[in-house]
Amino acid sequence: MNNFDKNWRNAKKSIFRLEGRAEYHIPGDWENFEEWKTGDFDLAKNKYWQNWLKTLKSAQKKKIAVQRVKVTPEPLPDYVKYELDLWQKYSVANGEEIFFLSANNYQAITKEAGFDPKDFWFFDDQALLMFNYDKSGKPAGEILITNGGMINRYVELKQKLLQKSLPMETFLKKIAKIPA
Repeated sequence: MNNFDKNWRNAKKSIFRLEGRAEYHIPGDWENFEEWKTGDFDLAKNKYWQNWLKTLKSAQKKKIAVQRVKVTPEPLPDYVKYELDLWQKYSVANGEEIFFLSANNYQAITKEAGFDPKDFWFFDDQALLMFNYDKSGKPAGEILITNGGMINRYVELKQKLLQKSLPMETFLKKIAKIPA
């Protein structure tokens, strides 16, 4: 993840994440998910999350806006519930703004845009780091794009995603009303 680390460190104003998969089998995180399901998740002993929180704090100190849009299927899979729980407890407190977008709204946005962007990180609206995953959700490579034409399309996409998504607090109130 050299591209990720380099672009994160070099960001000056904004870092944006589109997370489109229902679940990820990323080494370190998948084990956390398994611990969370059994109630054994311990932040103090968890290097993966400790490192993530340090990364967020570094952006917060530099006053960099960190935003994430999570595409959410219905019903919510356990992995999304895990993310919600930890984001609510830790990420938001460390400066990350998290938004949620229904899968249907996401499909409408990508249809209008004319492309399906998958997952990506966007740094200062200038460096686009797209991730590929295999069918099981394991990382399968990344592509760094800095081309002006492509970047402009993603700036517009990012704006639409943020406009159509719900902030975490609103999303949590909405799902709390959904009968289990």
